[in-house]
Amino acid sequence: MKTKIKNILRPVFYKFNPQTRNKIKKLYQKARGVNLSVVESLVQNNIKVDNEIVHYSDGFDITGDISCLHKFNKSSMGHDIICFPVIDWDFRVQRPQQLAKELGKMGSRIIYLATTFNVSNKPGFVIEKMPCENVVVCKLNICKYEVNIYKDKLDHEQVNFIIHSLYLLRLAFGFDYCNSLINLPFWREVAEGISSNNIIYDCMDHHAGFENNDPAMLSEEIELFKSSDLVITTAQRLSESVSHYRKNIIIRNGCEVNYFSKTPESIKDSSQRPIIGYYGAIAEWFDIELLIESAKAYPQYDFILIGATTCDIAEAKKLSNVKFLGEIPYKNLTSYLKDFDVCLIPFKLIELTLCTNPVKVYEYLAAGKPVVCTAMPEVIAIEEVVHVAYSHQEFIRKIDVALKESQDNTLKAQRRAWAKNHDWYNRALMLSEEINKLNMLKPKVSLIILTYNNIELTIDCLDSIERNTDYDNYEVIIVDNFSNDGTQEYLTKRFTGNKNYKLILNDNNLGFAGGNNIGLEHANGDILIVLNNDTYVGPFWLGNLVKALKRNPKLGLVGPVTNNIGNESKIDINYKNWSDLHMKSLKYIATHTNEVYPMNCLAFFCVAIRKSVYSQVGPISLDYGLGFFEDDDYCMRVKQAGWAMAAVEDSFVHHHLSASFNKLKNNKKEELMNKNKALFESKWGKWIPHSYRPGVK
Repeated sequence: MKTKIKNILRPVFYKFNPQTRNKIKKLYQKARGVNLSVVESLVQNNIKVDNEIVHYSDGFDITGDISCLHKFNKSSMGHDIICFPVIDWDFRVQRPQQLAKELGKMGSRIIYLATTFNVSNKPGFVIEKMPCENVVVCKLNICKYEVNIYKDKLDHEQVNFIIHSLYLLRLAFGFDYCNSLINLPFWREVAEGISSNNIIYDCMDHHAGFENNDPAMLSEEIELFKSSDLVITTAQRLSESVSHYRKNIIIRNGCEVNYFSKTPESIKDSSQRPIIGYYGAIAEWFDIELLIESAKAYPQYDFILIGATTCDIAEAKKLSNVKFLGEIPYKNLTSYLKDFDVCLIPFKLIELTLCTNPVKVYEYLAAGKPVVCTAMPEVIAIEEVVHVAYSHQEFIRKIDVALKESQDNTLKAQRRAWAKNHDWYNRALMLSEEINKLNMLKPKVSLIILTYNNIELTIDCLDSIERNTDYDNYEVIIVDNFSNDGTQEYLTKRFTGNKNYKLILNDNNLGFAGGNNIGLEHANGDILIVLNNDTYVGPFWLGNLVKALKRNPKLGLVGPVTNNIGNESKIDINYKNWSDLHMKSLKYIATHTNEVYPMNCLAFFCVAIRKSVYSQVGPISLDYGLGFFEDDDYCMRVKQAGWAMAAVEDSFVHHHLSASFNKLKNNKKEELMNKNKALFESKWGKWIPHSYRPGVK
């Protein structure tokens, strides 16, 4: 009775928005005697029961089984993958879990997220468990209230909060460039906001075919098609449907061959009646009428059905030879499957099933069982190993044909041999190879770092690049302008022989433009970044600069936000040391995901230039000597060429500001500025002084 009431009330409950549902849930808990003041106090103070906790003074927390943090073992051929799921890990074992397990065995590191969230006022995550090799299950923190991934849409604040939680997760587990494997369009905005990230949509089903799918989910899917770096489909017809929106590849389903091919020790009693079996969801696509007709046609056979039921089975349950056993754990399936004499896939021929590649057909065949299916395109394609029926009458007739084959050991062996070519290992291998192809398409970035004395600042800058650069396809070109404080000796010792670094030691000081131009000439990247040595880059800085250029094709020049500069790139941020910078800047970039601040001029303490723009505009002007106004000049040329510029709000770089020029005597610095201002105005008209953005001091 309790289940029936829940089934009636659930659709009504989900018509309310998440905030209202949260209030209803609290009222229900209060009615049941749950002390909500205690619960809320635990959440506000981040006190966890029955969990180890790592608490950060900044308000970030990681809870759960923290021993998993150092259990990963990534091979040289492996990938870092975050699975954004449609089902929880412990739900019915299907494609998402199987691919994750096999990828983990191959040496990839997998974080499989939960479909529910941990409501908290602090970003972070809960490490739930490590169910198999190289796979860790985590639940992300979310702010405000719980959401249902099948019914709801995240608001802007929640998207940014979850991204903050994901950044913490990636830092904790050491994930640099990663791959977001998405199973449900709900996750789109989150995946789009992450730095250094391939977006891979594993489109397993024709979502429009589900009766309970919200129209908003279908709109999200169309947007996900557009933003994904790779779209995978599971069936030919599904692929053709998706191809209206974008190109995709097919990676069909498979099965855990070793598990399904093993026969449990117990043997069916020879006096038992023949069993015609099915397992899987019994939902709107399941042809109940066909089941009833088949059971009536063969009263001497037992029809056993395993799986959760969400459609009307009342008439079928009236038949004495039809039994519904409900959901059975995956680990126990073969104990029932061994007793099936014939396996069924009695699906209605609707668009949903016409686009389906049924997992169970592979599992049935791995067990050597004869299979009878309705005429879905994906089973028609393997008609040599299954019985395909094009009508109810033919389906019923073929059950008897299949039963007569059930003891034929030659046919059993043929089915098992066929299934061996379709195991999950092969499917995971195909996916891994596609990820390799994606990685070959990543634009290369060239970092040009000009140094002149200030060795301590240079060391900090270079250390921060190695520590905080998540993007992995880059080279560093260091150009030294004839330093005399030991910088050249230090750089030579540290970077000679390092294949990702090029070291150029000038015989005299060529100035800011001249030194950087030498580095730019030696650069091989698709994106060129001029980075001062008096900087310290924050977490995820580079990936988000690259992402901004990818998302905004009209931008030719972008730079990060910073603590110290004389224009709109400056933000209000304070930190005590580099460790504090990591956490404070992380909060800022997470709360400004994918935002860009349009600007008329960028300062060249850190600026990213498209190679195509550089080829069009040319090198930095040498007219300005040692420096000042060459960046203003370059920005005018970029604008003149028709390109826009912006500060990237989710990329942060600390700047000491004019460390080299500050060593000049004040009168020399002022003279240089005045001289170069006059030169700039002779070329471009009156110079407009830079200013901070509104609200920044």
